[in-house]
Amino acid sequence: MLDSLGLGELALIIIVALVFIDPSKIGTLARGFATMKRKWNAVQRDVKQQFDALALEENLKDSADAVRTAKAALRREALDAVRHIPSADRALAAEAALERLLEWDVYRHAATVALFAGTRDELDTEAMIRRALADGKTVLLPRVIPTPSGRSDMVMIPVRDYDRDLDEGAFGILEPRTALPPDPSLHPDLILVPGTAFDESGGRVGRGKGFYDRFLEAYTHRPPQEPGGNPDAGNAPVTWKAGLAYEAQIVRKKLPLEPHDQRLDALVTERRLRIFSTPQSA
Repeated sequence: MLDSLGLGELALIIIVALVFIDPSKIGTLARGFATMKRKWNAVQRDVKQQFDALALEENLKDSADAVRTAKAALRREALDAVRHIPSADRALAAEAALERLLEWDVYRHAATVALFAGTRDELDTEAMIRRALADGKTVLLPRVIPTPSGRSDMVMIPVRDYDRDLDEGAFGILEPRTALPPDPSLHPDLILVPGTAFDESGGRVGRGKGFYDRFLEAYTHRPPQEPGGNPDAGNAPVTWKAGLAYEAQIVRKKLPLEPHDQRLDALVTERRLRIFSTPQSA
């Protein structure tokens, strides 16, 4: 029977019993039981909060795992689509994407452009790099470097000659030669970004190492700029972040993104230039 009684009922029984023993102690005992009940309620709240926190942590972990699993599946799907593009069509796509880029006012007004040397699963950017150099632009290309923490990171290096300034670097990708130093004073007006999959709202999934997400984060908050406007206008520099990809890499559904994933302002493919947003200040 006692198992079915709560703390309040048990206290009441004890108080009633004590009336017949020493009525003068009822007030003291009642206050003691009230204090005991408050402490008991506080313990129950703490335990509930701890269980709720553990449940929330587990749900967040499950959610993060689900996002990573979905991203991995979309990477495989997009890479498989690219690998089925015939070589001749890839060459035509690179030429058409270059034409889309040259039509864009943001590119035409940009003094400094960050590009990349495309791998076999990405658009061939050699013609773009050569054209940007011929147009008199400062061209930045990425180099992967070790850091004291042991994690590799990416820096942008200015190059002046495609044939002399590049060597095979990390992951077998062409990079600026190690003798070429970075120039922290250079501010890219336009960053052309590789990736494995893109969506129609500026979402991007890379290869999972986070090089570009960490690099782009520094250029996330900038003053507003109209599409096609001069990136150098205004009191502070504006950086456009644009994906560069095959049309086949665009997925029809919205990409599942994590908090660190950086969104793009635009996307250039062989078929179109798509503007998602303008660089915004915080």
